[in-house]
Amino acid sequence: MTIPRLNGSRPRTGTTKGRSALLPIHRMLNNKNQAQIPYTVYEQDLTNTRKTNWSMGLHWALAPLRELVPENILSHIQETQVDPHVPTHETDRLPLYNGQTGELIKELVSRKFYRLRRDKFRNMLMTGIPVQWGKQLCDITYSPDGERVTAKFTDGCEDTGRILVGCDGPHSSVRRVLVGDEKAKVTPIDFASTMCFTQHTREHALFLRASPHNPLYQVAAHPDGYCAWLSLHDGDDIDHPENWTFFHYISYPEPKSQINNRTNAEHVAYQKQLASIFVDPWNSVFKWMKPNHPVWYSKLRNWDPSLPEHRWDNKLGRVTLAGDAAHPMTFQRGQGLNHAIMDAYTIKKAIDCFWVSPELGKRADAVGEYEKEMIARGGEEVRLSEQNSIAIHDWRRVMESPSIKSGLALERDN
Repeated sequence: MTIPRLNGSRPRTGTTKGRSALLPIHRMLNNKNQAQIPYTVYEQDLTNTRKTNWSMGLHWALAPLRELVPENILSHIQETQVDPHVPTHETDRLPLYNGQTGELIKELVSRKFYRLRRDKFRNMLMTGIPVQWGKQLCDITYSPDGERVTAKFTDGCEDTGRILVGCDGPHSSVRRVLVGDEKAKVTPIDFASTMCFTQHTREHALFLRASPHNPLYQVAAHPDGYCAWLSLHDGDDIDHPENWTFFHYISYPEPKSQINNRTNAEHVAYQKQLASIFVDPWNSVFKWMKPNHPVWYSKLRNWDPSLPEHRWDNKLGRVTLAGDAAHPMTFQRGQGLNHAIMDAYTIKKAIDCFWVSPELGKRADAVGEYEKEMIARGGEEVRLSEQNSIAIHDWRRVMESPSIKSGLALERDN
């Protein structure tokens, strides 16, 4: 979350739980070539180290990211990739295979495709930006004059500013305060996955990245209704493949109402069972995983901000949502980070529009315009990503999936 702050007579900006995708806002607020807008970043995590560390795809949002982040910082983006030793090409291709036969179905084309490790990317964006750690939002209040917003935290602290940007992830506390506990809940769809992060022997690790396998990422749809992913997660140690970490999962149909009570060992066993009907590299990467290896199960979920019941009151532009707090989506289309960066770009433009003006109407109009564009764009992607997740698990519809028809580009660019 970010809060532009009250410094004397000039209110500031504030953000609660500043996830990596919204840190570009603060990068630009920090940029010496921009108007100096004071702000504070609050993060509910206790430290900058998380037990679960993801990798993310950056493609069409590279252009707005360049507008947000100074070149002396963004020039390090190659170092934040899962394998900083592999250069990013002007045009990249994500291969989609038939998981039963290994036949290439299609290469999903992207102008550039950065496979970023979340911790490294976030640390790059945090350069020079102070973060208040361990701050869990519990309430938001508003001044009667329509000017200020106050974020209140569970430790008794509070902070006041002109606008609060909630970018605190798919289970957003800010969203919960704005629309209520029930309406803020993410909605499951009829699929689930089990995420696995594994290391292997030198021989096995080299095999997983050797031709005909893609050295960085690949996805497979299976005629029986499953979707498999394998990508490199950490290839920093170029000389020791046994230290590489791989990320892989097989997602599968599961009714949204079903409560899954499998133990960790049972989740592993089920993933191995599913992998047994896939070709390599999925067959082997799961076979080599130890039966007691820790994994992470989750249903596929989303939240569509364009639904009437999900609309919130931004209190004259004093509070809004961005990133996964505004539009969490299923992951098979690889769009989440890109839309979050576009949110950062458009909310920064909105802040620029009203910051120097004392008129409350300018802030309300600017944030209203931001939300209009973001909700339409984000809501469309939530729905497209859900359609894509459904189609990729239905062999009869794979070729009609948004990823196949549109690739990785923003839908309106096609």
